[in-house]
Amino acid sequence: MFLINGNLQVELSLDSALKSLQDALPRLLMTPLDNDIVITAAADFARRLQAGELDLGLEEDQRLGLIDFCQPDALTAKLERELGVQPRSLRRISYIHSHFESWHPLGLVVHITPGNAPMLAFCAVLESLLAGNINWLRPSSSDNGLTARLLQALGDCDNSGRLGEFIAVLPVATADIGRLFTRADTVSGWGGETALKAIHQQLPAGCRWIDWGHRISFAYLTPDAAQPDALDALVDEVCRLDQQACSSPQWLLVDSDDPAVLHDMGSRLAEAFARRSTHWPALKPSEQEASEITTRCAMTRLEQSFAGQTGEVWSEAGWRVIWEHQRTLAPSPLFRTLLIKPVPQHLIAETLLPWRTVLQSCALICPAVQTAALVRRLVNAGVTRITPASSIHEGYAGEPHDGVYALARLSRRISVSLPAHVLSTHTNLDALPAPMQTAGFAIMDKAAFQAQTIDQSAQLYFRSGGSSGTPALAGFSYRDFDRQMRAAADGMFAVGLDPAHDRVMNLFYSGSLYGGFASCWTILQQLGATQLPMGAPQDDDYGEIARLIVQQGVNFLIGMPSTLHRLFLEEQSILRAYGGIRKVFLGGEHLSVASRRLMESCGVTTIRSAIYGSVDAGPLGHACAATADGVFHLLSDTQQLEIVQLEQDLPVQGEEVGRLLFTSRARQSQTVRRYEVGDTGRWVPGCCACGLTSPRFELLERHGHLLRIGTEFISPSQLAQNAGVPIQLVLDHTPDGRERLIVRTDADAQWIRKKLMADTSLAAAVNALMLSLEIITCAITQFERNNHSGKTPLVIDRRLQQ
Repeated sequence: MFLINGNLQVELSLDSALKSLQDALPRLLMTPLDNDIVITAAADFARRLQAGELDLGLEEDQRLGLIDFCQPDALTAKLERELGVQPRSLRRISYIHSHFESWHPLGLVVHITPGNAPMLAFCAVLESLLAGNINWLRPSSSDNGLTARLLQALGDCDNSGRLGEFIAVLPVATADIGRLFTRADTVSGWGGETALKAIHQQLPAGCRWIDWGHRISFAYLTPDAAQPDALDALVDEVCRLDQQACSSPQWLLVDSDDPAVLHDMGSRLAEAFARRSTHWPALKPSEQEASEITTRCAMTRLEQSFAGQTGEVWSEAGWRVIWEHQRTLAPSPLFRTLLIKPVPQHLIAETLLPWRTVLQSCALICPAVQTAALVRRLVNAGVTRITPASSIHEGYAGEPHDGVYALARLSRRISVSLPAHVLSTHTNLDALPAPMQTAGFAIMDKAAFQAQTIDQSAQLYFRSGGSSGTPALAGFSYRDFDRQMRAAADGMFAVGLDPAHDRVMNLFYSGSLYGGFASCWTILQQLGATQLPMGAPQDDDYGEIARLIVQQGVNFLIGMPSTLHRLFLEEQSILRAYGGIRKVFLGGEHLSVASRRLMESCGVTTIRSAIYGSVDAGPLGHACAATADGVFHLLSDTQQLEIVQLEQDLPVQGEEVGRLLFTSRARQSQTVRRYEVGDTGRWVPGCCACGLTSPRFELLERHGHLLRIGTEFISPSQLAQNAGVPIQLVLDHTPDGRERLIVRTDADAQWIRKKLMADTSLAAAVNALMLSLEIITCAITQFERNNHSGKTPLVIDRRLQQ
């Protein structure tokens, strides 16, 4: 039964199948399959298996095994463990050099699978799909179309319609196997030594060969650990699969050379077989296999009787324990035949040396105090996997197979080196990600974000607001936080942070806004930049910070505008004499003209609002050297942006001003979908001179309830409610550059000040000298009005006009 382009076909010639498949190769090679398509399809396949919607003729243990294998968490963990996070991102290997690397699909992989593991072929193809490859499978003659039906069902679970094109099942005759290899980049073969050698000889020159041959597993035991439960566990694993799996123990190597100890161990194992063997249905050997078992037992007894060989054979119907008191190893005839050998610890490497290339698992049975030393000896001797006896067949998600990661063997590592001046601000050479489908989802406001339950995957919590002593929190998994900070680091690099030369002081301390400090720390760490994290000065004395800047040769400051303004204002004589600060990157607020001139007078040549983001949604955009302040590139790797009209939930047209809605591509612990962050902006059309192709937007004023004033988020409507009388708020800067809030009211100035200072955020900004608060008494008729509408706005923000 053939499977071509997702369709099962019974009557199809090999010539027709190969022509159709080979004609499609160039197109498929240019558009590799995305990991997300594979993981999503596998998850739906597992769901349908779980729900009983797929009638594929599977046994129950096979069905449950596939459900476990196809879980999205397991596949994602496997991908990241074996190839890393975003393995196909062609990105700089460091921010200092212009060398780019990534994992990339091999191309066409031909799989030749055996008949003794019915689910192996499906799992092998799914792994290769995860690596992005095109897959042609030649199943075993005993498969009877099972794998083709499984893979067709997997393809049917893909909504994109692409998955089926990357899978073909070709049940060709043995004589025709070589015809599958003509265009193959890789052949992956499973089987015994003879079968693998025959396949390998047919490979074209340059074709990668991935062999998965037979392996030998065993148990190693120290006599003092040979308790009945330990021996029962070992016998269970010998009987469970009748030693047909590579992980089945064939030998028991004992840490002793004393015949009395070995005899005792054989007797006790025989007792364990008598206790446990009937718990497991026995596999009946063929006549040839039964003959081999009989011959092996008879030859051992003859050597003991006539050659004086020390040893013994214990056997009953269905099992055998063969003790030979010499260290020469040979494969077991299987079917519950366990060979016992004396191998003291210091002889492990010597004894296993001839078998080093085919060793797989070792069930280690020893006291805890000896475990670490024996693990080292066994690993050095060639063992690739060590487990307790009771779990030698089980494994865990993401565990390496036969000492290697499968996805690394199914991928190639590529590199690109560019001249230093070419794409010098690019951190990767990737295409922009495909748009996420958000149509039909409601717009999420701050209340909706905070009302949702934080997923149990959250490991890192940041305060994002709240009142009455109960802070609202934003939760991140470390995985997602690391990815978002990596995107922000890419943005900082694009703006102009040079990790090879810049010495950066992190001044993002801001009380409850501690998230900015931690994020900046992580971003600079990702960049590999030299940084000096700085806490808030004691008693508002910025002298120590200024002296440290000079002593450590700091040339780069990053922090909130209010903090940086106070530092330059109060320590300008030291900083002007030093003249070494060249770059200042800002976050959050507007910088006054006076502050900018003050910094420039101290030698600063680059002043940029570098990263735009929020505690809830994470980093959202970054500036670049080619854009004006307030214009940002979207952090497309982790965010998607919509701009909708101010009064309607419809997309803006052209460069119309609208509300910014962000959807996160990298958020596991909380949903961030069409999240209205409270800012307005507009699209900036055209290509950016910096060369980055990510969309650009201009950030304008706040829209909604909160304004960033003096490093704090303050609600103008809450201030008006606290006042209890009509007020108008005017935001600008004092002559020395500090932010100023002018409050117009017709009530008593002192009374209004007291009412307004009840707001803890406003009080914090004023008390920290980050904000100047002035109350002006005037008639309501003197409040400013909008020239067009005639309305009296609550807030007039003049900070951008200065």
